Amino acid sequence: MPVHQRRSVRLRALLGLVLIALMATGVWLLGEWEPRLLPVRIIEVEGELHHHSSQLLQQTISERLHGGILTADLHDLRSAAEDLAWVGRASVRRIWPDRLLVEVEEHRPVARWNRDGLVTAEGVVFRPGTGTVPAGLPLLEGDDQRAPQVVRRYQKWRDELMLVGHLIQTLSVDPRGAWHVELVTGAELHLGTEAVEQRLARFIASAGQLEAAGRLLAVDLRYSNGFAVKWAPKADRQVRANTDRSTRSGRRG
Repeated sequence: MPVHQRRSVRLRALLGLVLIALMATGVWLLGEWEPRLLPVRIIEVEGELHHHSSQLLQQTISERLHGGILTADLHDLRSAAEDLAWVGRASVRRIWPDRLLVEVEEHRPVARWNRDGLVTAEGVVFRPGTGTVPAGLPLLEGDDQRAPQVVRRYQKWRDELMLVGHLIQTLSVDPRGAWHVELVTGAELHLGTEAVEQRLARFIASAGQLEAAGRLLAVDLRYSNGFAVKWAPKADRQVRANTDRSTRSGRRG
């Protein structure tokens, strides 16, 4: 290779190294001086908050904030907000010249979930720990993976049972897929694993007649064509015996 060509190659390599060094220096200067020249001075929180205060969210974002208004990692800040137990969704955006706007939507639970959690209408399970749990919520039980299915059935069955004057206290499904309902009155409905919708409809259709005979303790609907009923001890024994004979039929499953 001629001398002038070798010199040209070396010169281009040197210029490349100089450019890389300048870029690295620029990045370092940006990271070092940008937070001082363009700091985030205000963190504003918007949203309907019931379980987290604006101050807590502002503190959480502030502790996670690195950089100024240009270099702040908005994705990381959003994750920090959503890590708070009651926060369902969050967004963070820059407001020039020195403000971050954090918009927050809290979870809205429809029921308690197992022993330590809450669940939303969409079937999202979250666990607030020692935080405040709303009073008066029903209890839903099952594997976390089945939460959306359990919530859908709870909402549907709640509306259907309300039409005959009943409220759900507990709805659970065990690992085998067997469904169980406990009403606010204390009565238990055993629905089993098959045709649970039809079995619940069978109870609803007979609820008025059953209650007229006495206070219900349990209704076993795991029969192909009927159900077995248990009343409180004060119920009329003869009526109970007659109804038991008339309603127990078919195979249980």
